[in-house]
Amino acid sequence: MKKKHLRAMALAMAALMSLTACGGGSSTSSEAGSTTAGAADTTAADTTAAAVADPNATYKETLHIAVSQQAPSLDLHKNSTLIARQMCDGTVFEKLVTLNAKAEAVPELCESYEVSEDGKTITFVLRKGVKFHDGSEMTADDVVASMNRWLEGFSSAGNMVGDARFEKVDDYTVKIIGETPLILLPAMIAGAAQPAAITTAEACADEDSNGFLKNYIGTGPYKFTEWKQDQYVRLDRFDDYVPYGTEGEPMDGWAGYKAAPTKTLEFDIVPDQATATAGIEAGQYDCIFNVKDDDYARLEANPELTTSRTQMGSIAFIFNHKEGLGAEQYFRTAVNTAIDCDEVLTSCFGGGYELGSCYMDAGQPFWASEAGSENYNLHDPEKAKEILAEGGYDGSTFRILAATLNKMDSMAVVLKSELEEIGVPVELTIVDWATLTDYRKDPSLYDMYITTFAEVPVPSLKLYYGNAYPGWSDDEKLSTLFSEMTSATTLDDAKAKWDELQGYSWEYLPIICPGHYLGMFAMDKDLEGVNMYSGGPKFYNAGIKE
Repeated sequence: MKKKHLRAMALAMAALMSLTACGGGSSTSSEAGSTTAGAADTTAADTTAAAVADPNATYKETLHIAVSQQAPSLDLHKNSTLIARQMCDGTVFEKLVTLNAKAEAVPELCESYEVSEDGKTITFVLRKGVKFHDGSEMTADDVVASMNRWLEGFSSAGNMVGDARFEKVDDYTVKIIGETPLILLPAMIAGAAQPAAITTAEACADEDSNGFLKNYIGTGPYKFTEWKQDQYVRLDRFDDYVPYGTEGEPMDGWAGYKAAPTKTLEFDIVPDQATATAGIEAGQYDCIFNVKDDDYARLEANPELTTSRTQMGSIAFIFNHKEGLGAEQYFRTAVNTAIDCDEVLTSCFGGGYELGSCYMDAGQPFWASEAGSENYNLHDPEKAKEILAEGGYDGSTFRILAATLNKMDSMAVVLKSELEEIGVPVELTIVDWATLTDYRKDPSLYDMYITTFAEVPVPSLKLYYGNAYPGWSDDEKLSTLFSEMTSATTLDDAKAKWDELQGYSWEYLPIICPGHYLGMFAMDKDLEGVNMYSGGPKFYNAGIKE
């Protein structure tokens, strides 16, 4: 076997800014696609480079972090909500590999990994002496149970590997053998779209009536202590944690030494954003998530605070390709030609967005692509009218489905206005997210729905490619290109196919991606060591000196 520490592609941070099935992931800002608006600043993110705890300092015992929602579970194998990932990924749970600052998949709970020449076999050599929060040592049995449970819970990874599963070689070695190349798998493991958390084999077998873990037992620097529903989630420092990496060196992306200078991390659930904003201004909270655009400038000007905006994921207008107007190529092209992406996003997000034709997000530089950008953000209503006339449009109503979540309903209102300007009557159906995920299964109910996607580590996680995902884009060329990308034997070949696939996507239009939305955060100015590498703040090296 030839060792290949693969250039993994950065992620997700689903991860979902919302409780969407796909919606909201992350990364620090960089140019992606075309020009940007509402460009992300990184005032607080600058703490990433200085994410080093002072061993000679005393730190405030508890950090209070206000979040706007709680997850249905902290089981990362089967729950992709952003807040669960922000709390627990890398903090309570660790993975075989993680992402460094170059978006490469590098060892975390393994010492090394090897990929065979044909790309079909990946072997992981585990770190010895790693302790779980229950005091037991991590072995291959735990890793095999965890990774196979993850494959079964994470459909995108499961689809990639097919029937392949992780196997024990010896107590500290595991491998997986696929029928097709698995060169994109380390990036999936390292990413945050749905974390490949390592827990005990016993915990994997102990599920509640919903199929979620009953016990949150990880290997990270913090252990789960208490969850008081609708009030807080508490994590306490794991005193037996043995960090890897070099003490005193900054984190390399998500990789490296985790010092855990703060005894307790308490995530306070504060659904009302005005309450959270007032709380951080009063010193009640040390960090708040999801700052409103209207409040951001005021918090930014507060000398007692630092602020940060970071890309969280993509917005998607997904057509119903099975029936109705969305199934017509000419109509999809007319809609794409008509809309003003800047207007849609400004109206809904203020400065909290970035324009960009690249389907992937800012945190995946390897996958950055300009392919198809000539068809992005055209905003040519007169041309759109011509396309409608040439296609034989009969004036039928276009039905848009959206949820009251993450500005989806606001985007639907703006989109309705723009389409009515070209003579297309629009009917809106606005529901909660749970209802939308149910409605979108029925192609008779809509012609397009709006959603948000978490940032993902590899393009093979883009669910809208294929007739199994609501939207049902089963174009033969689209499917062929996608298959060729996922089965490539080298990353360069996969990237070439991705460029071709994205370019064709902007012609065929399985979706319209108008841009990317930002997460906005505010923190106490004395809060040090927050890791803002990708997907919003991580607190395993964070603290306030006393």
